[in-house]
Amino acid sequence: MRVLIVVKTYPNPSQRYGETVCCAGIEMATRQWVRIYPVNFRRLAARRFQKYQVIECVGGLNPKDKRPESRRVDQDTIDVAGPVLSTKDGWHERLLWLPPLYRSLEEVDKAHRAEGITLAAVRPKKILGLKIEPAPPWPAKKLALVRQQRLGLGEDTSKQLQELEQIPFQFRYRFRCDDPRCKGHTKLILDWEVGESYRKWRREYGRGWQEKFRDKYERWLPTRDLQFVVGTMKAHPHTFTIVGLIYPPWSQVEGPGSRQLSLELLNQQ
Repeated sequence: MRVLIVVKTYPNPSQRYGETVCCAGIEMATRQWVRIYPVNFRRLAARRFQKYQVIECVGGLNPKDKRPESRRVDQDTIDVAGPVLSTKDGWHERLLWLPPLYRSLEEVDKAHRAEGITLAAVRPKKILGLKIEPAPPWPAKKLALVRQQRLGLGEDTSKQLQELEQIPFQFRYRFRCDDPRCKGHTKLILDWEVGESYRKWRREYGRGWQEKFRDKYERWLPTRDLQFVVGTMKAHPHTFTIVGLIYPPWSQVEGPGSRQLSLELLNQQ
């Protein structure tokens, strides 16, 4: 498989794999969304990949995961296959690969019921706000998994990892869709970038981290062509969360909404 990575969620402790990251992107051969699992990202070392970078790996349908986009991969075969795609010319190089957007989360839900899709991208019509709330602490069982992962049990203990930090807050976007059926949504954000922003700004600004955080995610990103990659979890196959954020600039030539038309035309070629 060759996959353009678009989504990486914050690591989550795993009984079987130590910790895992849900990665998703565009399969180059089909130009469709795929979800790859399991990926213990921090154990990839020199083979770690970034968003908007193509990877190669061996993988296929996962018989234990009925979500149609899910692919089980052999982590040992993951290899970086190219540079990070450029943001020049309004993200042209990246946007060429992304499938058309869904009009609304209501349309995603409709396709989920009719076709079983569990991974898609949608553009919100209006961001109403960003909710920041304390996260429930990890239970003792998860903490034990985190410490085992740090110690590298069963592996070369000379390559110990920094202990995985739980983000003590949960972040949710409140938004409305461009759909008469929409009554507003509040959705959890799982993007790794969001968790890393918190960690970085907490170190740099201490108690003032939240203002910097809101500057980016509540005030600046909505001025861009902000889109949500939404997906379900295996344990909750009918509940969508925001697993990734896409935020190219608006087209300076055609204006807001032009990307939807251009991608639909591209998809027909």
